[in-house]
Amino acid sequence: MNTASWLVVGLVLACICLAGCASSQAPAPRRVEVHLFGGDLREGAPLAQWYGEIGITDVWIYPLKGAFIQDQRPETQQTIADLERVGTLEAYRKRGIRYWWFERPVPDYFYETSKRADFPKTHLWDGSAETDALWAGVCKRAATIYAQARLAGFSGLVYDNEAYYSYKGDESGKQKPWVWKGHENQLGEGGNYYRRGMQVGKTVSAAWPGAKVIMVYAFGYEGEVWWYRGFRDGGVDLYIGPEHTYGAGPPGDLGDQWYQSWWQGRDTKQTCDWKRTLFPFIADNQHVIAGLFPIDFGARKPNYRAKYFRQQVALAAESDPAGPIPVWIWPQGPSSPEGWQSVDYAEGESAEDYLQVLRDYIAAFAGGS
Repeated sequence: MNTASWLVVGLVLACICLAGCASSQAPAPRRVEVHLFGGDLREGAPLAQWYGEIGITDVWIYPLKGAFIQDQRPETQQTIADLERVGTLEAYRKRGIRYWWFERPVPDYFYETSKRADFPKTHLWDGSAETDALWAGVCKRAATIYAQARLAGFSGLVYDNEAYYSYKGDESGKQKPWVWKGHENQLGEGGNYYRRGMQVGKTVSAAWPGAKVIMVYAFGYEGEVWWYRGFRDGGVDLYIGPEHTYGAGPPGDLGDQWYQSWWQGRDTKQTCDWKRTLFPFIADNQHVIAGLFPIDFGARKPNYRAKYFRQQVALAAESDPAGPIPVWIWPQGPSSPEGWQSVDYAEGESAEDYLQVLRDYIAAFAGGS
């Protein structure tokens, strides 16, 4: 065999060796989008760099002056011009952190503040001329503001749909009607839950073609389901952010029991599969953003151990053959380096045990993609 032949044999063997070595290594973890409920709105968003370092890929920023009546004081609600003037959005753009336009709570506060003297006859879901005018106002503001948000580089819209104000302890809504219950005559394609959802959805689609809209705190009440379906049929790219994907770990292992055990025995993927049965127009788990609550920064305590947080995120990354399931994190208080260090962790654990979970699954993407 001549020298050239030996060189070819050597190269082939080297390639085989390299392939074998690569296959013997554990595959890199699939990347996960990590959305943070909230985000630094200060001048220049000084936390933006830190968000990127720990694995936050998306921030839902508020309070913003949006299309809906919201529960924040008017003087705290910022505009796109405000954010651009002080360099907040530019700070996120430079660091490849996607930012979302977040309005809360929608439509619960709108419902509660729009009741008239003859309530419950007149309310947010009736067909009166006065209510038509209320929704026309929402759509007029949406057409202008959301078109501006698209041009300013926002990745989409997030609506908080939980009933913080109108719910008065009557789950059925029969005695005390609230935003999602007590208006059964408005269910279905002919009802106003669907009609108003489609009305706003069409407005959003016209102002922002292909807009991504996340409905966070998605419980699955019938009226809520029809409201979301109207948005979807109005042309938006609809996502749900369920309430019931917090749980991790066995009962009695830190925090309140609510946060310790898998919701009704389901893990991250199983919970998302289940939630989609409540919203059958959500076709896949890539349109479900699983809500996680590892740390309560208000109480300065973990709700479950870091190993269970890792299990949640790992299952979001690996368990669905169609692709990673995005997650969102509710911090219940300001998430900052100082906040993470102030938590009273379990013995033998620290902030790093939780933060490393995010770093291990950080999504690599081009900003705005």
